[in-house]
Amino acid sequence: MNKSIYIKEYFFCYSIPLFKFLKMDRGISFVCYALNDKTLAPFWLYQKTEELTLALKEYKTRN
Repeated sequence: MNKSIYIKEYFFCYSIPLFKFLKMDRGISFVCYALNDKTLAPFWLYQKTEELTLALKEYKTRN
């Protein structure tokens, strides 16, 4: 499995506040929700899009 393909095409969100911002404030849907197999930390998987990139930049400037 080539992990670089996933990193280029998907964004792994491990932050609950960021997830809430993306979902509730920006209405961006995630591809799936899962738990990290090593740490059991929850994450949301988003497909990288221009909309997501702009939302992440906005979130970063706010925090």
